[in-house]
Amino acid sequence: MAGRLTQCASEVGPPMRAAVLCGPGRLELRDVPEPEPAPGEALVHVRACGVCGSDLRYLRGENPWARHTLGVDRPNPPEMILGHEVAGEVDWGPPRGRERVAVLAFKTCGVCRLCRQGKEHLCADTEHLGHGAGWRDRPYNPGGMAERMPAWVDHLYPLPDRISFEEATLLDGLGVAVHAVGRAGVRWGDRVAIWGCGPIGLLIAQTARALGAASIVALDRNEAALETARELGATLVRDVGHVPPAEVVPEVVAATGGDGPDAVVDTTGALEVQSAALAMVGRGGTVLLMAGAAEGLEVPRSFHAAERTLTTSCNNTLREYQIGLELLTQGRVRVAPLISHRFALTQVTEAFAAAADKERSGALKVVVLP
Repeated sequence: MAGRLTQCASEVGPPMRAAVLCGPGRLELRDVPEPEPAPGEALVHVRACGVCGSDLRYLRGENPWARHTLGVDRPNPPEMILGHEVAGEVDWGPPRGRERVAVLAFKTCGVCRLCRQGKEHLCADTEHLGHGAGWRDRPYNPGGMAERMPAWVDHLYPLPDRISFEEATLLDGLGVAVHAVGRAGVRWGDRVAIWGCGPIGLLIAQTARALGAASIVALDRNEAALETARELGATLVRDVGHVPPAEVVPEVVAATGGDGPDAVVDTTGALEVQSAALAMVGRGGTVLLMAGAAEGLEVPRSFHAAERTLTTSCNNTLREYQIGLELLTQGRVRVAPLISHRFALTQVTEAFAAAADKERSGALKVVVLP
């Protein structure tokens, strides 16, 4: 991880603590002013916030939201509170009292061409909690790695008692998984292969099965990820840590009836993995790149035969977030097995270190508990 991770002493003392991204490699635990909710917003008392792969990229100095949504490199704001996978409580006051909620962390303009087409997840004029998008008029970009944060009232979803705050932090990723399964065109009876079984890969695997996929091939080099894939019902689990990805292709093709998978999802962003994905997908199938195309990726002429598709996926729509909440509430997707590490907000540097070095820590999903 580029740069160094630091934790500074509190500044002048008002009421709440937050993890503030001050620059590449500089995540500082500060005392900051409690945000004042604007009209249409409520103050959320944060109970749990997940550490996402995009948080790690922000810490390295990237702006992953701009890169994957807009296709541009954009500098991050100077004072950003990280964290967009958030669950907590809202105190509505009498007679309604406190309510447990999950937070849909982005709000779009609603009027641009893409929003009108139902592609609001691609809106350039987005405000995104915990991300480098919007919030130009506030001293701190708000996020969930804080004791409290503002959120839009119409983006708060009542949380059933059967779903814990920690489990609810996976709803953001679950919405992304629902969108990805749709982009991959997974249909009833399809065979799906997934390279990279971190939280997003495991959520895609479960969503695909819940929506009708017949089999899931899980490919990873991390034993904790593979064991969790096994627990969650993957049909074939393969440790690919000691072989070139190209050598795995015949095995996966054989495991899917000799035809190759109907959908291959890559969450790694690695060139060799993406090349192998192009080689293994079956006729009429789709290769979905969750982390974008790797530098230098070449698409062979043979891939273009038999109506194969190469595409990407980013974010999710409002409806897909709601579908994820329904899947979790109904028990058709399980997220508790993904949560491997829990840290207090005062241990946020340790939380990021564990998430950044999963080989050493054995982490899958890291959750911060303000």
